[in-house]
Amino acid sequence: MKPLSIRLQLSLMMSLLTLVIITVLSVAAYIEFEESLLGNIDATLRAIGEGLRAELEDEEPQENRLAELRAFTGYGSREYASQCRIWTDANEVDLFSSDPPETPADQRFFRPPSSEPPAVGDFRLFDIARDARPGTRRPLRALWIRYPLREQIVNIVVARSSYHVYHELGEFLRLLLVTGGGITLIALLLVPRIVAWGLRPITRARGQLEQITHRSLGQENRIMGDAPVELRPFRTALDGMLVRLDKAMRQQERLTADAAHELRTPLAIMKSTLQTMRMQPRKVTEYEEGVDETLQDIERMEQLVGQLLTLARLDAGDEVPDPVEVRLDALLESLADVFNCRARRQGARVICANVAAVRVLGNETELRQLFSNLLDNALRYGPPTGVVRITLQDGPGPWVTACVHDEGGDIPPDKLPYLFDRFYRVDPSRSHAYGGSGLGLAIARQTVQRHHGTIAITSDPQAGTVVAIQLPRSPNA
Repeated sequence: MKPLSIRLQLSLMMSLLTLVIITVLSVAAYIEFEESLLGNIDATLRAIGEGLRAELEDEEPQENRLAELRAFTGYGSREYASQCRIWTDANEVDLFSSDPPETPADQRFFRPPSSEPPAVGDFRLFDIARDARPGTRRPLRALWIRYPLREQIVNIVVARSSYHVYHELGEFLRLLLVTGGGITLIALLLVPRIVAWGLRPITRARGQLEQITHRSLGQENRIMGDAPVELRPFRTALDGMLVRLDKAMRQQERLTADAAHELRTPLAIMKSTLQTMRMQPRKVTEYEEGVDETLQDIERMEQLVGQLLTLARLDAGDEVPDPVEVRLDALLESLADVFNCRARRQGARVICANVAAVRVLGNETELRQLFSNLLDNALRYGPPTGVVRITLQDGPGPWVTACVHDEGGDIPPDKLPYLFDRFYRVDPSRSHAYGGSGLGLAIARQTVQRHHGTIAITSDPQAGTVVAIQLPRSPNA
């Protein structure tokens, strides 16, 4: 099922909310209006009932009393006439009654339900439905009073037509339906336009996003402009994403350009060597020297391609594949033995001292390549007859700290922040002479980050150069 658009969802919710509000207000207004109209009738009935009660308690001739009772009930008036019946509990003969009943409803009125009489000294209000003609509802509103009078319980029932009340209520209900329906219809027509007006920043942002290309990335505050408060976090996140994407694109472009440059150099050297060998006949030893030089250039290209593939693999995922517990002390000691053999050929040494027995969780192949790159750099760029020291400490806190120290220390302070950039060299000419590609430290940083650790470099002419790596200790250690 295709999801509804935000515009349609907001329009439906606002229309439904408008309908609910109108319904609630209409019901409340209808109830209040009904209570007000019925309250007026009830007040009139209570006034008539109290007047009849006072008249019965007054000692006066019977003829004058009947005239007063008829006057209280509106005798002779068609519009506001009330019906009345007065009797005692002990006597079925009425003390007073208005015009004799003509309809079954009137007869029910003159004989109210005896199962629900009011308490003595109290009153009760109730309704009686009376059909004057088929299809016409003419209800009566009645008041029943019971009170003691001269050792008897007197009952007074007064009724008044409430037809005009329900007629007014019907008119008011029709007015509410027409008004509410009109407002709801207007809301249904206007709400989509209002929602569309409110969503203009999103519509405008969509158009701006459609115009962005790889050459226009990284332009902060370009999307949405002065966005509403609710959309500012979205705009900030979107601008940040564009900046990161621009940075990744620029880095990818630099990587492609640098890789092409690095590969072109050995290719040019190999081509030049082969062309020189073909220019004239040469001795076998000269051919062998040319082949050896070409093989060295091929080996350099092979190393560069391998490092590029390693970076691509590291960029493809942020998590270490198949992590296991690795004895970091054993790994460093084995690498120290391997690189010490190479170092002795040039008069240097690799010493593994102060190594604590610790375990880390990670990929052993990646960790071995990480420290191999660091030891290779230390021997390549350190003093030819210097000493490279490897230390491993358990701490601080939950960390394991491994350091590779050489006695060089000739890296300028302003160059340190760029050492982990891809293809960056402190001295390009010297790096080419030593066969470096500028990718070793970039690979080292990626590997450390994948293992949720940190890497830092310090360099001082007196203290030498130290690469410090902190990795989280294995939780089972």
